[in-house]
Amino acid sequence: MIMPDPSQDLDSILRRELMPGERLLWSGRPDPARLRAPFAIWFFAVPWTAFALFWEAMALLPWLGSTHTPLGIQWSFGIIFPLFGLPFIGIGLKMLSLPFKAQRKAAQTIFGLTDRRIVRVTAGRKRESASVLFAQMGPIDVTADADGYGSLRIQTGSHRDSDGDKVIERFEVMGVPDVGRLEGLLLERKAEIPAPNPLP
Repeated sequence: MIMPDPSQDLDSILRRELMPGERLLWSGRPDPARLRAPFAIWFFAVPWTAFALFWEAMALLPWLGSTHTPLGIQWSFGIIFPLFGLPFIGIGLKMLSLPFKAQRKAAQTIFGLTDRRIVRVTAGRKRESASVLFAQMGPIDVTADADGYGSLRIQTGSHRDSDGDKVIERFEVMGVPDVGRLEGLLLERKAEIPAPNPLP
């Protein structure tokens, strides 16, 4: 399990993000160990990396003395093929590392719900923040475990991609405790605000 850096007071960082007069109603930090979704990429990354390593091993065969490979092939295919395989190994290792990077980022992230908006702050090498006002929020989806940990996804809009397909934009609160309370508070606040224009 990846623990948050104790030197970073995420609660204080979140409060510094608040605007004058803004009240914090709820805050929560993701549990990195509960983030399973990023590891789904391993279903692709593991066979990709295994094949890339196999290719590299086969490409290096001309350099093994026991193969009696002609010198011309050693200095042509024996160099070109191994070099060709290296980027694919690099891509595979990069994909394998992505879930751990996602967990590390989660350990540096805190979410907050105020009387005006929902906020996400990440305090890594550089501070990143994003927020959505209640008037910008569309439908909300929630998934929760028996112990209350879960994720909340808020539809914030949509657009058409280069193929003309509709892409839904969402603000995600992932792997936080007491997600049901967050949902209740969020719906209460939304109910006090006039309904926004329908999303396109």
